[in-house]
Amino acid sequence: MARSKINSRSKDLITDDGAVLVSVVKGEQIQLGVTLNWITNMTGFTKTCKVVEADSANLAEGEYPTQEVSNGEVTTLAISDDDITDNQFKIIIPQDLCDSWTTQPLPEKPSYAWIGLEIRDAGSGNAQQIWKPMRGLVEVLYSPTEAS
Repeated sequence: MARSKINSRSKDLITDDGAVLVSVVKGEQIQLGVTLNWITNMTGFTKTCKVVEADSANLAEGEYPTQEVSNGEVTTLAISDDDITDNQFKIIIPQDLCDSWTTQPLPEKPSYAWIGLEIRDAGSGNAQQIWKPMRGLVEVLYSPTEAS
């Protein structure tokens, strides 16, 4: 069997399910359940989830943002974990997530941000592993109940 060229992209040794889309309505507070299939016990692990405001002011219909808002909001989301000896927890999307964003959702134009989850085991230095199992786009839709 012939070997691949050194810069071949035919095989990725680290795979994931791809990016996620989290679609919420302004004013909604939801809990996203997460199960990490490759971990059985999360004792000593650190979980961090952040949302970074995207520049969605001048997007055409069907277009998605490609850059952050300059000096935009970065929000660290709360994580609820009732049992750290298993591999499940919940990420809390707060009802006021986009309240201070530069661009607010309109009836036909959502606002956007990016979301990322980081998991660190209890190791340190070269013995520590850090995973990024979820990343994607947060779409915040307009809600009449949030209008002034």
